[in-house]
Amino acid sequence: ASSENIQRVTDQMDVHGVVGVASHPDRLAEAGVGDAELLIAVTESDEINMVACQISHTIFRTPVKIARIRNQAYLNPLYADLYTPDDMPIDHIISPEKEVSAAVSNQLRVPGAFDVKDMCDGKVNLVGVLLTDDSPIRDEPLRHLTKLFPDLSLTVMAIIRNGKVVIPRSGDESMQTGDRVYFVCDKMHLQRAMASFGHEESEARSVVIAGGGSIGQMLAREIGANFENTAVQIIELHAAQARKLAEELQNTGIINGDALD
Repeated sequence: ASSENIQRVTDQMDVHGVVGVASHPDRLAEAGVGDAELLIAVTESDEINMVACQISHTIFRTPVKIARIRNQAYLNPLYADLYTPDDMPIDHIISPEKEVSAAVSNQLRVPGAFDVKDMCDGKVNLVGVLLTDDSPIRDEPLRHLTKLFPDLSLTVMAIIRNGKVVIPRSGDESMQTGDRVYFVCDKMHLQRAMASFGHEESEARSVVIAGGGSIGQMLAREIGANFENTAVQIIELHAAQARKLAEELQNTGIINGDALD
């Protein structure tokens, strides 16, 4: 809806810009949604994004609709049935806040990893680790891994070295200090796999979250649900929000104050 933003974007990129509310049918028509195969609604308003998808579906028959939704109330799994073609026609939901919370939670779940992704309904993990001087497999050819760890289900998928990606193919490649390594392993072997890379960091028992916004709340709930032995404290600047958090997060300590103090 900002003419200044539209002017800046159209000056810098080869795109067509329209000023207006993204959920208004006339603005969507002016933008060319009638001929579009994909709508991506990522305004700051969940409601505008949702209505834009609804109008694109009902009036313009847009095949695929993607919406950014940040409010946790809309993301509650209890209401997942809402997002169907016959109800709220959103094909994919983008939630940066949820992704950040999940990423931090994975860091806690697998200490020492800089990236963790679940695959095959959580049975397999894709893990990114930094190779250090302490790694037992440093400078070893990858084909030797099965000899060093015969019962460890682990496959190195990629090595990032000096900004370049190395895809292991022959098994003669070796990992060096400073490499960022992505590997896939069975979930049951994850702890041993991390140890083979020299990462045996202990799980965090105490976590302090600075800020009780959407990300802080999601992360506190995630830790409360999945980390039985981890205590959580949230530092929230605004007193009203701190009181609200204290009511909603029963097992989380809430401190009203400035995280920079």
